[in-house]
Formats: sequence, structure tokens, C-alpha cells
Amino acid sequence: MKSKSLIAVILIVVVASGIYYAETFDSKSSSNSQTVNMQIVGGVGVGTVDTYVPDNFTIKEGQNVTLVVQNTDDNTHGLVITQFGVNPGVILPGHTDRISFVANQTGTFKFYEPPGYCKGGFGGVCNSVQHMWGYMTVSPP
Repeated sequence: MKSKSLIAVILIVVVASGIYYAETFDSKSSSNSQTVNMQIVGGVGVGTVDTYVPDNFTIKEGQNVTLVVQNTDDNTHGLVITQFGVNPGVILPGHTDRISFVANQTGTFKFYEPPGYCKGGFGGVCNSVQHMWGYMTVSPP
């Protein structure tokens, strides 16, 4: 039964990744701005993995970036990109935060959930501190 639940979670993440990837790179970008739609997806049950969807994206240096982060999980969560001062704090279940910044340096930058941001949820268990991360690549203009 656990394997069926895990397969269902993986399938949901894959489908959601495709949807958000398509939405992220459609008509929402212009030469000077980029909106990236992200979702925090929680696993179902104890021992499952919470994740960001998408967990990798690319933007151009100099763009004004807006991250639209929707927390669909039953835990609180967060997202930090240290090099750009991105840290909206705790994002409540069912809430969406918009975070804007300028991509003023090139490279690949890790985003992650800091310890202590995930609380509550199914059985009061939070396992995402070890699993919630991704990478933002900022390419030259």
C-alpha cells in the first residue's frame, strides 16, 4: 500500500512540474521581468517527501523576478535564496506569497527551506527540512 501512495505522490509531482514549467515560461516574461510560479507540494502521510515545483528554473541577469509561491501542503513552509535576500518567512498552508527581487548576478543558486519553517501537518510530522531545495540559474543577458 505504501508503494501505491508513493507512486501517486510521484505522479502528482511530475504532472504539477510540467504544468508549472509551462506556465512559468509562457507569456509571463518580458525582456526586463520574469514571473516564476512555484508550488509547495506535500507528500501524503508520514515519511513522504515535500518538494518545490518546479525545483529548477532559469532567468536572465538584470531581470526583475517575481516568485509566486503557493503552499498547497498542510504544513507551514518557507523558501530562502540567500544571495538575493529572498526570505518571506513562514508561508501558511493554503497561502500564496509573492517575492520580488532583481537578479543582479549570474550563477546557479540554491533555494531551500530553513530549519524550523515546517510545522504542523499530518500527524504533526514535518520531514521537508532534508528534502526541500532546488536551484535557480541566472544566465547572462
